[in-house]
Amino acid sequence: MEDTDHYRCRLIILRQSADKSKQAEAACDVLAEVEGILLAAAFDSCSIHLIYSLDQISLDLVSDLLNELGFELDNSILGSVRTTIYQFLDDNARDNLHLGTDSLEEEIDEVPDIPHQSSDKYWKDYH
Repeated sequence: MEDTDHYRCRLIILRQSADKSKQAEAACDVLAEVEGILLAAAFDSCSIHLIYSLDQISLDLVSDLLNELGFELDNSILGSVRTTIYQFLDDNARDNLHLGTDSLEEEIDEVPDIPHQSSDKYWKDYH
């Protein structure tokens, strides 16, 4: 697989507010400092063009960061559908690239064996 398979390009729409300030530019200034984000550029006053690496960050983390800093994402029906599709695609890409599966394998190894009796003894006791 190529290194470019780990990169995702997304358009993030911020909620339009009565204040016509340049929300997208302010959000891009913050996102540019985050490790794993290769490009954060204002598409217009309320849209961000984002390129990030699946190895280091997820779209959920970016959304949480923006919400925490006071930048509200567009929660219209179209915006919600777009975000859901992006998250689905990111999760599938992570699964296919085997990213973030180490912790799951460790949890599976730690499951203790459940003691059980043989099926013959079970049926004998049953009758």
